[in-house]
Amino acid sequence: MNKFALPVVLSLWLIIPSALAQGNSTNIADRVSRIILPDAAALNSPLDSPNPGRPIRSERPDFSPELRLRLHSFESQRESYLAQEAQLRKQLRGATTDQDRERLRAQIVGLREELQEKARAYREETRTRLEELKAELPKHKEALDAAKEAAKDAAAHTRPRDRP
Repeated sequence: MNKFALPVVLSLWLIIPSALAQGNSTNIADRVSRIILPDAAALNSPLDSPNPGRPIRSERPDFSPELRLRLHSFESQRESYLAQEAQLRKQLRGATTDQDRERLRAQIVGLREELQEKARAYREETRTRLEELKAELPKHKEALDAAKEAAKDAAAHTRPRDRP
């Protein structure tokens, strides 16, 4: 009996404190007994700030105006699509006849297919632009080779412990 008592006591000594600790919540909302909402400014579009969620660094330039315009356009199209889909789903939940449900399902499918078609067109446009850039790349070979050599020289002059 004595050879089993020590393992049992030891296991209880390890299990009981962890079981007691599970009852204590670290969630501040539980402690103050109310829901804590995030700051309204933090919920705005991250594209409105110059560097959304990123610290300012001199070696990382800001987005170009064209890219910023494209991002805003994408954000507005995304919001529009999600609003339309939510509205159709809400109507679908409230539909009373099978014909209404089928019509709303077809509209949801059509909306999704339209989005997928736009995505395909964008991917094709990107692929075409990538091919154009690849065709122009050999024209800049000298500059690329010079940059590569400069990087090799800079890496050769660093101390070994500075390298990752």
